Amino acid sequence: MAWRETRAAWRHFFYFLTSIAVGVGALVGVSLFSAHLEQAVTKEARGLLGGDLEVRLSRQVSPAGLTFLTSLTSRDIAMTHVSELIGMAAHGPGTRASGQSSQIVELKAVESLYPLYGALRLEPDRPLWELLQLQSAGCPGSPCWGAVVQESLLIRMGLKLGQSLTIGQASFRITGIVRTEPDRMANAFSLGPRVLIAQEGLRATELVKLGSRVRERYLLQTPADTKIEPLLYELRSRLAADSARVSTYREAQPQLKQFLEQLTRYLGLIGLTALFVSGIGVATSVRAFLREKLSTIAILKTVGADSPTIIRTYMTQALLLGLTGSVAGLILGVSLEQAVPWILSSWFASDMLGQIGFTSGLSLYSFLPLSKGLALGLLTTLLFTLWPLLAIRSVKPVALLRRDALASESPADTTDRSWHRHIARLDRTKLLTAGTIVVGLALLSMWQAGTWKIGLLFMGAFSLALALLGSAAWLVIQALAVVARPKNLAVRHAVGNIVRPGSQAVSMTIAIGIGVMVIVTVALVEQALLRQLGESRPADAPTFFFIDIQPDQVDGISRLLRDRVGVRTPNLTPLIRSRVVAVNGQPIKTEAVSEEEERTAQSGDKDQRRKAWYLTREYVLTFLDQLPKDNVIVKGRWWTPGQTFTLPIISVEEDAAKAMGLDVGQTIELDIQGTPLVAEVGSIRKVEWGNFSTNFYMVLSPGALDGAPLTYVATVQVPPSDEVSLQQAIVAEFPNVTAINIGDVLDSFARILDRLSLAIRAVALFCVLTGGLVMGAALAATRYRRLYESAVLKALGATRGLLIGSFAIEYLLLGIVGGAIGVGLASALSWALLRWVFELGWALHPHVLLIGLGLTMILTLLVGFLSTYRILGQRPLPVLRYE
Repeated sequence: MAWRETRAAWRHFFYFLTSIAVGVGALVGVSLFSAHLEQAVTKEARGLLGGDLEVRLSRQVSPAGLTFLTSLTSRDIAMTHVSELIGMAAHGPGTRASGQSSQIVELKAVESLYPLYGALRLEPDRPLWELLQLQSAGCPGSPCWGAVVQESLLIRMGLKLGQSLTIGQASFRITGIVRTEPDRMANAFSLGPRVLIAQEGLRATELVKLGSRVRERYLLQTPADTKIEPLLYELRSRLAADSARVSTYREAQPQLKQFLEQLTRYLGLIGLTALFVSGIGVATSVRAFLREKLSTIAILKTVGADSPTIIRTYMTQALLLGLTGSVAGLILGVSLEQAVPWILSSWFASDMLGQIGFTSGLSLYSFLPLSKGLALGLLTTLLFTLWPLLAIRSVKPVALLRRDALASESPADTTDRSWHRHIARLDRTKLLTAGTIVVGLALLSMWQAGTWKIGLLFMGAFSLALALLGSAAWLVIQALAVVARPKNLAVRHAVGNIVRPGSQAVSMTIAIGIGVMVIVTVALVEQALLRQLGESRPADAPTFFFIDIQPDQVDGISRLLRDRVGVRTPNLTPLIRSRVVAVNGQPIKTEAVSEEEERTAQSGDKDQRRKAWYLTREYVLTFLDQLPKDNVIVKGRWWTPGQTFTLPIISVEEDAAKAMGLDVGQTIELDIQGTPLVAEVGSIRKVEWGNFSTNFYMVLSPGALDGAPLTYVATVQVPPSDEVSLQQAIVAEFPNVTAINIGDVLDSFARILDRLSLAIRAVALFCVLTGGLVMGAALAATRYRRLYESAVLKALGATRGLLIGSFAIEYLLLGIVGGAIGVGLASALSWALLRWVFELGWALHPHVLLIGLGLTMILTLLVGFLSTYRILGQRPLPVLRYE
């Protein structure tokens, strides 16, 4: 029976099938990408790290540590040294170029064995070490080293292959273009283009000095029969004095994995929202189909079929349609996955997908996402068809004799309004079904989210959105029903179509509003973050940060700034890098003792991970007489100038103090370039991190860092017209000093934010599509009633123009109601996100709201006409003759 019903009326289920296909497609596309990316990251784990093991330091390794690392070669362990730092590149002597004369770059110095794993793509396709050796030609004056650069450096500086550039005290000839690095950190932010040079070339630049900001990496490749874990423990033990971080390839790119896991989870939840909205379309389609089948159901009951048998028949039919729609969704999801890498590739500073060898398409790893998508589609179909099918129990055989008999309660049932009688008459089957639907949707949410907390939070938020949208729509429709009827016939007819019983206006408004709410929320949050980055920048914010200033360069930098921009007393802040060794005499375990503890630490709760981050991270220290700008003492007191102490006094930022369990009067021990320093906590500060000043988690009292190898950072504010000339002057006179332009950094953040919001909106677009499909399904559900009314109106003299105007006004009203409620809830949701997640202020963005409302009106108008335009051409005689 189910097959016969489906075969005879499959055209009626277009919206049913399409809704499920779109919802499942959104989920499968995101899940497939996540699975294939995880596969690629796992497969290329050694290449992502650069070796079987990595030793990472924030300063040069000690002689004893270097001796130990060098001795590993006697065990047939290959080792290569990589140094990464920020520098400034300038045009070489005599170089003619059309671009900017200086550019901040990310330097990477390597040895001949690099890379130990993975593929390095270069143009021209020659060995890297050959391109980095001394060049006999191409540099004016004397031979210079080779350099391989990112193409963006050539574009910005107007250079070509074969021309020269200056970095520090050395000259380099551009010998090639780097396309992908196997071990490059796949992050979204980059201060400048990548430049690869040899370690000998780095030494020639004289950029690395005591206190310079540099990341030293020693990559190890072990023999195939060597167990990695014993060597890991040995390295951690022997290099503990250097505060080295030692990790294996199994822990490669933890930030990348965490970011992608969270991204795919939340994109998947947006896809699940689209699927649940599709469920509303499924319920609407089933309800409309059952109204057309009242006579068939009545005949079946007349000849002896009971309600459970008929319900099972139509449930089987719905599952067959759900299976068909889910399979179509799988095909759509596979197609969508081809586009996701293209969207993501523009996020990262490196060619992430290329460097990990990402390949999309069907494979063994596709089985789980495809199976999960198919199951979610079928289960959603089942849950959302349960409620409409319960109406079959109320269909009476009298429907054979009276076509207007509907599955509703008798009028007598509505006269008694006492609450205890209503409770006594509650249908237990409906209660059980409603409970099953709620629990089922919650389980689906937890399954998709991967954790029960996020799943329940999503389900609660989705239910709240449904309740708010439904309540607001009901109130608006009730208000339309009680207002005076307009004189215009088309407007009056449109309002009547919305407010009449069985109009489906509430379900359409809910579906439209959810899609609008998701996309407008993303747009509002993006606007707020951009405003925070741009408009909230203080008027006295610095234009440049000059870093890695050596002590013997302080006077020269000060003199140059006075001469160039008229700064009488430049703002120079001393700093040095350190790590926490002990808190209140309790040593800090900087490395987990086993991989099991590593996994336990990573899977722990958020507070534990935050505490571990504060205890094991590297800190930049300084000493100051005065309290830094916009800092507020929340506990303790700041020292007075000239005050002496038995122990150095330290002021700690409040979040760091809370995470480390520090209070005023307690002690903290720091490792400063290999020298221990014990300080007493004198105060706890609240720091305004967004004021674009040099802020610190820890500030020491004057004299605490006497004799330490300090470097300095200078901040200066200059007019836009002087930015280029000042940067050129600094680079020319102090090649080791790096100039960071705050404007360029803010532009980079804005681009990253824009790309991220674009990807989220792309997935959220599926919510809008499903909302449109639900509206189409709801209009299709009332097609025969609309056809009958149109025939009557035509018989009474209505023109096609009047009907078109009536329908257009109805769709516009639905768009206005759904869009207004959607943007209103989006405003509230964006406020909550900015207030509690981003801790930022909220501001009204009328243009975003108006664009969202306008596009919603256009969408509803378009969907409405596509769903009902055939009615306009129907002649009234066949319809009225049937009556």
